[in-house]
Amino acid sequence: MTGNSTFAPNILASLIDSILLVSPEGIIKQGNFATEEMFRQSQDAFCGKSITEFFPNHPEIEMKIKETCQDGTSFRDIECFGRRKNEHVPFPASLTIAPYLPGEQGIQWAVLHIRDRSLVQELEETSRQIDQISRMGVLSLGMAHEIKNPLVAISGSAQLLKSRLEDEEHKEYLDIVIKEVDRINRMMSRMLSLAERNPPNLEPINIHRILEEILILEKDQAKNKIEFIQCYDPSLPQIPGDEDQLKQVFLNLIRNAREALQDGGKIKLTTRFRSDYTVKTKNNPSPHQDIVVEIADDGVGIPEEHLKTLFVPFQTTKSKGSGLGLPISLKIVENHHGNIKVISSKGEGTQVQVFLPIQQV
Repeated sequence: MTGNSTFAPNILASLIDSILLVSPEGIIKQGNFATEEMFRQSQDAFCGKSITEFFPNHPEIEMKIKETCQDGTSFRDIECFGRRKNEHVPFPASLTIAPYLPGEQGIQWAVLHIRDRSLVQELEETSRQIDQISRMGVLSLGMAHEIKNPLVAISGSAQLLKSRLEDEEHKEYLDIVIKEVDRINRMMSRMLSLAERNPPNLEPINIHRILEEILILEKDQAKNKIEFIQCYDPSLPQIPGDEDQLKQVFLNLIRNAREALQDGGKIKLTTRFRSDYTVKTKNNPSPHQDIVVEIADDGVGIPEEHLKTLFVPFQTTKSKGSGLGLPISLKIVENHHGNIKVISSKGEGTQVQVFLPIQQV
């Protein structure tokens, strides 16, 4: 057992949550190692700063700290958003504020316990999206089988009737029937892909080669209105993946970015290792590591109300969209044990991040 004098400091150093000692005015006096990790600042850098720099849009936190130091009131599970150094997007956090009781001196400062809820929120959101896709997949399976068979009969009859007609105007009407039947048939096939269990055929693939092959097509479609910028990390290893399925994912995402730039703009493709910190344990000294493929455009962005339904089947803002591209892409990436994250604000463009593991578990 560690000695009493080092017991408490060792516990603070071992925690993965941030612990801060703060004055009644909200000035940070001290913090543990996890605070450096969470806010990407060294202890020397954040000591002496105001807590409002970590939580710039939450003035109520400063008021609660003052209240805690005045009468000893504790607050727990305060939902808020923190800000890391050099990151524009805030992260979700849960805060507990309690009085610091050093002994007979009474309350002087407040202790803040800060939990980063990014991972929990991502897991909750992913779980919700997968549930929606699964439910829609079961429904789609039943509908598609019932609809596809009559479609074959309609299409066959229309083609037979067309071959026997001599009136060109009537033939044009039948061409429309056949064309629309084909469109419904393609829609049914995409719906079926939501329900089908189609495990990826994993082989070592070069993600950069896949992106470059897609860009050849998309640059041609963009007709010089869009500047494509590639920032690839050449040290990325090959990853296990199904080339056809992942090509479908990135083609869909890059095409979405291109279609968001009707008046021109920039699309930046970045590949890198995931930089989030991971926890090493005795049984897992080499924790799971991902690569990230990021597709960022400088378009108009996605309104907040649409962000919540991006992966819901048949939800689309495009006049000719089916609303199935993103749900199918998410399902493919999930089948690779990866994830998709979308960051966007209205007027500030959109970043889509695809996380894929370097090794399958």
